[in-house]
Amino acid sequence: MQHLYLSPHFDDAVFSCGGQIAQLTRRGVAVAIYTVMGGDPPAGFVPTALTDTLHARWGCGTAAEEALAARRAEDRAAATLLGASIRFGCFADAIYRVSKESGEPLYTSDAAIFGEIHPDDPATPEALTETFLAVHGRLSPEVTLYAPLGVGHHVDHQLVRAMALRLAAQFRLSELYFYEEFPYARAGAEVRRRALSELAQAMRAYPEHFGWRAAPHKVVIDPQALQRKIEASSCYRSQIDTFWADLDELERVFREYDALSGGELCYRPQLRGEAQSSGW
Repeated sequence: MQHLYLSPHFDDAVFSCGGQIAQLTRRGVAVAIYTVMGGDPPAGFVPTALTDTLHARWGCGTAAEEALAARRAEDRAAATLLGASIRFGCFADAIYRVSKESGEPLYTSDAAIFGEIHPDDPATPEALTETFLAVHGRLSPEVTLYAPLGVGHHVDHQLVRAMALRLAAQFRLSELYFYEEFPYARAGAEVRRRALSELAQAMRAYPEHFGWRAAPHKVVIDPQALQRKIEASSCYRSQIDTFWADLDELERVFREYDALSGGELCYRPQLRGEAQSSGW
């Protein structure tokens, strides 16, 4: 494992970084995807109106376990197309998580999912880090780690962002990149500024490792890699209706955004002692 992508959900790493993953594996570089919130709901979970709505939209079955099995299969198929290995974390998506105290669902609306992390959420950055290390063991300092920036402000993306900072500080990683999540990044500059501000604030918890800013880093995607990214993204059939009218629109939007952005956008936190003269 030379490059490790932390994906909050079953599609985030591929939608956001599929082009660079395709380019890396084509050169023979080992790439792994770890879908952090890849587990089943807790025992006894009672479906909510939100989970019922999403299961119906995904068209993978009405039971959570059935729907999630289908989504894992989509994720595996996409990773295989890109030439990456893939593993799944044991924590469930926010829509299935319940309070550590009351057992009640924590996130039952879009406003909650894209709001602040619930104080009773069991998926703390510490817990996510512990479960990751139980599967992967120690990280070599030579590993390049990628994690979501938090564009869109989804609670799971916020948690994985914090998890990545903990891992990088713990194992003294020098190459850590936070990727702009697609399609949330299409919302514009304001969501990017908010996410970068939150990242800079979170970096201050580790002053022994990080500086104060994150420098922009663009990965230019060649046509072959972009085509492979589109093919891999098309594996997520359950998600097409959420973001696009059909597969043709998916391809058009991916190509238009690549032309507009010039590639896949990431941000590298500057390390303590590095020049801090540029960045966000």
